[in-house]
Amino acid sequence: MAALEAQIAHIWRRLGFGPTKPDIDAGVGQGAQATISQLLSRPSVSWAASAFPADQQTDASALRQLELMAFGPVTSGSGTTSPQYNPAQERISWILQGLVVVGIVDSVYLNDMRDHISYLRAAMGSTYRQLLLDVSGRSGILKYLSGYLNTRDHPNQNYARELLELFSIGRVHPITGASNYGQADITEVARALSGWQYNWNTGLSAFNASQWDPGSKTFLGANRGAAGLTEVVGALVGHQSWPYYIPARFYREITGLVATPEVLSALAPVWGQDGNIAGLVSAIANRPEFLSDQAIFSKVKTPVELLVSATRLLGWGGLVADASNLGWLLREQSQHPFSPPNVSGWPKGDQWLNATNLQRWCQVANGISMKGFDWSGAIVGSVCPSVTVVHGSTTAANAASFVVAMAGLNPVSPKTLGALTDYATGGSWTPARAAGLLNLLLLSPEFLAN
Repeated sequence: MAALEAQIAHIWRRLGFGPTKPDIDAGVGQGAQATISQLLSRPSVSWAASAFPADQQTDASALRQLELMAFGPVTSGSGTTSPQYNPAQERISWILQGLVVVGIVDSVYLNDMRDHISYLRAAMGSTYRQLLLDVSGRSGILKYLSGYLNTRDHPNQNYARELLELFSIGRVHPITGASNYGQADITEVARALSGWQYNWNTGLSAFNASQWDPGSKTFLGANRGAAGLTEVVGALVGHQSWPYYIPARFYREITGLVATPEVLSALAPVWGQDGNIAGLVSAIANRPEFLSDQAIFSKVKTPVELLVSATRLLGWGGLVADASNLGWLLREQSQHPFSPPNVSGWPKGDQWLNATNLQRWCQVANGISMKGFDWSGAIVGSVCPSVTVVHGSTTAANAASFVVAMAGLNPVSPKTLGALTDYATGGSWTPARAAGLLNLLLLSPEFLAN
């Protein structure tokens, strides 16, 4: 069993985006179970519209989202953690953003994306059933998956297909492997979902009964009569795969492990017919395998997870200011938070881990850790707060162990610790060397792991 310090860091990585040293110290003082309970019981936090930049720059808004994920609702560029910070809410919102996917493309605009993210952030206090009812009529989903084009005379099956395949029950039963639906089901569900329109003058979406197909429909094994959106969602929550598909996705995200049939059967009553999001997350986090050695460091951080956790570690508040460069680098790594590659979401874990993307992460890590230094190591601007802490609190001899503990990366391999020590002791102990040490830490296998 991993040491308590490693467990606390793991909890913060999976129910948030990584710890700071005070987070680790507080967790060690109160214990693992108390840390889990404390993180999951924090009040939900709302982001006002003013949380995003006033301009309509996609990259600036996307990176502001990541800044809020790292620090909570704080002044942009502060690099300090808000007293209202709710890491579990940010983590769950990000899981949902990769599950119920919307991206800026074609007619989907920045305001649609902001609305979608704001809605998902409040979903932890609601149910997944209500989430499906609500997002189906919001502008982001309607435009991203062509729902606003679905009328009685010109049916469009795009949203119906993704609703079944990705957002609710999946193609096959997670335990038995039996097929969940066929093309006829998609066709009939599309008919039921017709009538939702988007007003291009007002920017609002609404149901237009004159564009809805009121005929009788048969799908998912039963005649549903003159079914509409409510009846579609009712059929989904009554489907035999409903208790398992979304819980399996959450379980994989939170533990890094594949849920066994026994695990899914245990989680099904918690999920229930309404889809209890908060209850499911709590149940997963309180299972013994969540803190097991098999779960700790069992995943690879995605680019967004790397950037958010690195900014927390560094106390770096320069995200929005560097929007153009970082936005481009995230796109190059196929994980710009407003531009998913497709409706399936972003590459997970080692799917994105290749030499090209690692080189791009090196560019990001260097840019944020060496903030405020020129190429000679002279200070020419504001440096990250953690650089000052590391330089002022350590010597070259003990700096490597210090930064490893600060990042919650124990147990660390002798190879990593040796490389960090060699760098720290390889020259004069200056602020620039402290920044370089943190830069090297961000490139270590332990930091890449989640």
